[in-house]
Formats: sequence, C-alpha cells, structure tokens
Amino acid sequence: MAKRRGNGEGSITKRKDGRWQGYVTVGYDVETEKPKKKYFYGRTRKEVAERVNEALGKVSAGSFKIPSRMTAAEWLNTWLNDYMKPSLRPTTWESYRTQVDKHILPAIGHLQLAQMQTSHLQRLYNEKLESGRADGKKKCEVCGKLTGRKNVTACKNCGGKLQTIGLSPRSVKYIHIVIHGALEQAKKEGMITINVADAAKLPKEEKKDIKVLDVAGISIFLAHAKETRLYPLYYVGLSTGLRRGELLGLRWQDIDFNNKQLSVNQGLVRTKGGLVFQEPKTKLSKRTITLSGDVIQELTLHKENQEAQKREAGEAYNEVLDLVFCNELGGPICPRNLTRCFERLLKKAGLEGAVSFHGMRHTFATLSLQEGVDIRTTQENLGHHSAAFTLDTYSSVTAKMKKEATDKIGRLLASCLGDE
Repeated sequence: MAKRRGNGEGSITKRKDGRWQGYVTVGYDVETEKPKKKYFYGRTRKEVAERVNEALGKVSAGSFKIPSRMTAAEWLNTWLNDYMKPSLRPTTWESYRTQVDKHILPAIGHLQLAQMQTSHLQRLYNEKLESGRADGKKKCEVCGKLTGRKNVTACKNCGGKLQTIGLSPRSVKYIHIVIHGALEQAKKEGMITINVADAAKLPKEEKKDIKVLDVAGISIFLAHAKETRLYPLYYVGLSTGLRRGELLGLRWQDIDFNNKQLSVNQGLVRTKGGLVFQEPKTKLSKRTITLSGDVIQELTLHKENQEAQKREAGEAYNEVLDLVFCNELGGPICPRNLTRCFERLLKKAGLEGAVSFHGMRHTFATLSLQEGVDIRTTQENLGHHSAAFTLDTYSSVTAKMKKEATDKIGRLLASCLGDE
C-alpha cells in the first residue's frame, strides 16, 4: 500500500496498469476555487517521487510553471525565428529551417510539447535512418543509380531492384541537435519539465575514409587545370588548404606579397537570398597562412592577367569587391558553379569521382603531415579548433606515419647491430 503524504505534499499511487502516478497542487482556479493539479507518471514509485518532490520545491519557491499546451510545430517556429535567427549565421539558420520543415514537423509537429515522449523521437530517428530522404529517391541495388520516380520498383538503367534510401547517421544526429536545442530552451522557459531528447539513442557514426589525390593524381589534375582560367584558384587551394568559400571570398588586400602571407578574413556562401560574404565561423578560422615562393609567383602572374581583363572590360568591371578569384567582370563566382567546373575538370583528366572539391583541402593536410609538417602548424593552417581534432580527422595518415617511423627506428637499430 502506498504511503500517504500530508496535506499539500502531493500524492503518489499505483495504477491498475502497473505504473505509478503522482500529482502536486500547483494553484487554484479563481472562478471555481478548485485546486489545479499537475500529474506525473513513471514505471517506479521512486521515479515519480523524485519528479513530485522537484515540482513541490518549485511550487514552494513560486517558480513552478504549468507545462504549455503549445504544439511542437508552434514552438519550433517560435524558437527558430525569435531565438536562433538573431544568433546564427544565415546559412546555418537556413539549414536548421530545412531540418524542421522537411524532417521534424511532418513527424512530430502535431504533438503538444508536454505530451512529447522519448519514444516519439526515437521512432523519428529510426525511420529517418531507414528511409528518410525527403526527396523520396531510391537507389538501385545493382548499378547504384538514383531515381526519384514514384511507384517504380525496378531500375530503368539495368532492371535491378530499387531500395529506399535512409539518411546517414550524421544527418540523423543533426536532426537530433535541432530538436534537443528547441526542447532545452522550452525547458528553461518552464514550458516542459524535462528534455525528452536527452534519453534518445543515436545511431553510431561510421568514420568514412577521406579521399585525397596522391602525387601522381595532383600532377595529372594540375596539367589539365592549366588549360582553364581557374587554374590559379586550384593551385592556391592545393597549396593552402583553404575552403571553397574562403577561396571565393579572398581579396587582394588579404595578400601580403612582401611577407609572403595570406589572411583569411571572409568567405562567400550561397543563401536563399543570394550570394553573401561573411566572416569566418570562429577566431581560429580567421587566420594567416605563410605562402611559398611558387604560390606568390602564381598570384603575381594572376594579378597581371586580371589587370589586363579590367582594362578590356572598362567600366563594366567590378573593382569594389577586390576579389582574387572572380568572373570575367570582377563579380563573385557561385560556389555551386565552381564545384561543377571542378567536377568537369576531374572527368576530363580521367579522375572522375577520385576526390570532391573539399578533398583538395584534405589533400593539402595529408601532404603536409606526410612531409613532416608538425600537427600544430597543420591545425593552424587549416583553421581547426584543436590539434586533437586534426589528429582525429587524419588518423589514417598519422597511423601510417607512425608505422613508417617505427620501421625507420627498426632499420636504424638493425644497422647499429650490424656495425658491431
């Protein structure tokens, strides 16, 4: 028999279905003069007692708030627009908006915040992992081709069976980050008592091998790149490890030819409102990189060619932006267009699928480590937040280096024994 509590201490009883329930009087209705009660449920008496005691403490302190009846859709929209939009970069906010509209609201938007349970979120994550692509595309089990055609079960290309595609563990984790952030703010506001996302289990992320160009691949790529007007951009990218947006946001004022240095002060991104220049995400991303003599020579030649283009274009040329890498009239190059040009170049060079544009950055980092550049310098050049992150990202490279170092020591000791 459940032990009774005193007046005003709440009540805990066992239900017929085996669960425990408890309630706390949180106030009185002015019109009916009847008490307002907040109920708590759990699998054990201890679990319910802890929640009842927590609520009693808040009632006594005058800080208890009755959980809101607001739906998840209403709160997520409020959270995105009022709380996150002023503090997030435009591209990050748009990414949050996409997660909410395409993945979260269709599944749990109708639920009241106070009614939401961990099981609702776990079901959402599991479904997204199994078949969560918002565009509904399917993949052929035989040839790997994608198709977005509905009610089609066989591949048009080879006749193979089509299977639904799920989101990657990383994408599911991103959805969770958005949900958890929204619920955590609701908890701080007193709209809910607990953040049910805390108890959700996320899929394990499998670390993918990083694709990079080897020395032979770099030689082939640069030989074909020399035939294009974007060759200086590719060369600087491979020589510095700059991100795509950082390359496209680079200005001549950021190049110090005398001291052979390059400063990263802005990047170019594409938003729904168009192309936007924005400051680096972190203080470490805003960095200075030392340039080799070859890079300085290439930039000097590129600047001379660009000056000739200015004279030819006349007043139509945009000199205000001062961009190092731009279109024929000095305007910014769309990041997507740059990627398309890069992929066409890879195909022409016989390197299709060998590496992504971001893989140029990985190639720089890999070569740096293999050539003996210390991890701290590599981290600073890349703009990573810590050397540990750099080590983790390129663990396969450092593992190979450790083996080579062990082999060198082994050969050295063997030679010492041989001399004796």
